[in-house]
Amino acid sequence: MDDELPDWMTPQGPPWRVRRGPERLHENPWFTLDDYDAIAPTGVDSRYYTLHFKNGAVGAIPLHDDGTVTLVGQWRFPFGAYSWELPEGGVPPGEPSLDGAKREMREEAGLEATEWRHILTMQLSNASSDEVANLYLATGLSAIATDPDATEQLAVTRVPLRDALKAIAKGHITDALTVAALLRLHHMAVEGELGDALRQIVLG
Repeated sequence: MDDELPDWMTPQGPPWRVRRGPERLHENPWFTLDDYDAIAPTGVDSRYYTLHFKNGAVGAIPLHDDGTVTLVGQWRFPFGAYSWELPEGGVPPGEPSLDGAKREMREEAGLEATEWRHILTMQLSNASSDEVANLYLATGLSAIATDPDATEQLAVTRVPLRDALKAIAKGHITDALTVAALLRLHHMAVEGELGDALRQIVLG
């Protein structure tokens, strides 16, 4: 079956073990920080600190019929840098990730879609956090009013998908969800995972 793991992906060696924990070191509206007394797979005693994000992460590729994608631009505080990204955001516990992706695309890009397809699940920083992102392809787009969060001052633009991929390759687009989603979309087109019409839109 296609969903079966190949032999080379069989886990090797023992997993991490927890001797004590978690001990809560910090909590805020967005994440918690926990401390564990653990035993590494090598048998070495270790302290491990993990971030648990209270919201899941979602992102959407708004793909237009002319082969352009809608991106939003905003300043990102941790890097002190401007970032061009897909519409993306957080999904609180209990909200389906698809509903969150639809909401973020409406609020940030002012778009609705008639067709949605889940294209990727990814761990964002699995050495230190349990944050998981789900990414979607949105097609059959129509415009509505935007409704960004109070802290967001967003620029919205449409660019050819090919140009966005070039910006990724040159290191001008670095947001993890955007990079992964757009490369995945191109991979789907190359590998024949899209219908002929979408494949033509993606590859030109």
